[in-house]
Amino acid sequence: MNFSKFKTIFNYYWAKLLAALRVRTPIGGIEISDAVLRIAYFDDKSWKLDGVRLEPGVMESGKVRDYAKFVEALKNLRSKVFGENAQGRTNIVASLSSISIYSQVFSLPIIEGENLEKAIMLNVQMVSPVDVSQAYSGWQMVGRDQDALRLEILSAFIEKSTVDEINRALFEAGFLVVAMESRALALSRIFRQEGEGMDISRSYVMVSIDGSGVDFLIIRRGQLYFEYFNPWRDIMDEQGRVSMDAYRAAILRSLHQVLNFYGQHWQDPVSEVVISATSLGDEAAAIITENFLLPTRRLRLKLGDEIYPDWYIALGCGLRGVVPRSEDRELSLLGIGAGEEFRREQFINFLRLWRLAMPVALGILAIMFFLADLFVIQTKHSFESQSLFALSAEQAKENDTLRADAETFNKSIAMIRSVQTTDFPKSTFIEKLNTIAAKNSISITSLDFPSLDQLSLRGETNSEERVVAFKNALEADTQFKSINLPLTGITSDGGIVAFSMSFGVVSE
Repeated sequence: MNFSKFKTIFNYYWAKLLAALRVRTPIGGIEISDAVLRIAYFDDKSWKLDGVRLEPGVMESGKVRDYAKFVEALKNLRSKVFGENAQGRTNIVASLSSISIYSQVFSLPIIEGENLEKAIMLNVQMVSPVDVSQAYSGWQMVGRDQDALRLEILSAFIEKSTVDEINRALFEAGFLVVAMESRALALSRIFRQEGEGMDISRSYVMVSIDGSGVDFLIIRRGQLYFEYFNPWRDIMDEQGRVSMDAYRAAILRSLHQVLNFYGQHWQDPVSEVVISATSLGDEAAAIITENFLLPTRRLRLKLGDEIYPDWYIALGCGLRGVVPRSEDRELSLLGIGAGEEFRREQFINFLRLWRLAMPVALGILAIMFFLADLFVIQTKHSFESQSLFALSAEQAKENDTLRADAETFNKSIAMIRSVQTTDFPKSTFIEKLNTIAAKNSISITSLDFPSLDQLSLRGETNSEERVVAFKNALEADTQFKSINLPLTGITSDGGIVAFSMSFGVVSE
């Protein structure tokens, strides 16, 4: 038996053992669209795919219109895949295919720890298209430019009410959502992990054509950077039909916009247009080839041609479910309560198993301790009966020397650990800056700091007096220095006073 085959068999039975002990719970992927529910589930041997169609009107534009029928369809899907008597809840990663989820990439200087988290959250709040109290947001790091010393962060936003209703329906049907994401993230994961012949170091435009619409993705270094989604309802005529002329116009217009956006943000060229299509794929390839100087190719998976593009989104979610929760760093559009519910469900399942296994385990341990005690007693009597057991004076001296060396070694280890665990305080100037701005009714619109000595800030308020008060408050704080508020940087328009200023931060 070769090593790779042995490893496959070992991983299979090891996964079965962990699942039995509730140490690792299997997680599937589910796609929710206006027309169909699809699920992809890995059973430690192969991918299992299944789905159910939704009646017309149950969902429209990604929102639930008939809650009772939606829950019934989810229950039917779960029964088809896991059986009517499935125990516990089925953990899933969910993707909403028929709703446009707003996403944006922004960059930050390379910083670490708590300051990075605060800077990201500040920027997420500033780029949010809606009131942050009405939306769920998530972020993930997609790039790190060591030459420019910049981090690239992908953020995404979705309306809370939409997520909460779908999450409640899934829970009622026996599912437990561990992560919720956009169709674009699921497709980019399929491209990155299973795309055949894809060079992850290059940049691509991926065109996905399925029952929800036409989706254009910019994928750089295997990560999603931009999405432009065209639902079919925006391409249809008044009779609900999509003509070839309208389809052609949508492809040309959208790809022009995507390529213009790409050219404005990045220097490296787009290497190819990769097409994933359930239908009209050949037509899209012909349109692109005739009008753009870009090579095109169809997306093929390493998993084989037996998996059709209809299943790519559900499969992309399923691939995320295979990753252990502790290692999943991708963004999720769920509230904190959903994550707490997942951990609570895991804990209940674990207790349910060990309530039965504990008496057996204690019995086995008691027998093992009894046998070990007998062995120790017999060994002790055997050694005591041998005169050779006594140590000579020379052996005793050698033992003392070894003991002294061990103590010296342990002291060295303790010293190294004390140095390793030393923690240095981190700067909190961002939090202080937000506090001073709030006291002076200043809304910070952007903050750029390539270094602590060169920070640029733009903000808005309702009077010039508040701008001056904000400047004076910064000057009064010893943590800020070199504050410069040029008069030319203050503008007023319709009662809104905008300003720009620069300053430095004293290192702590």
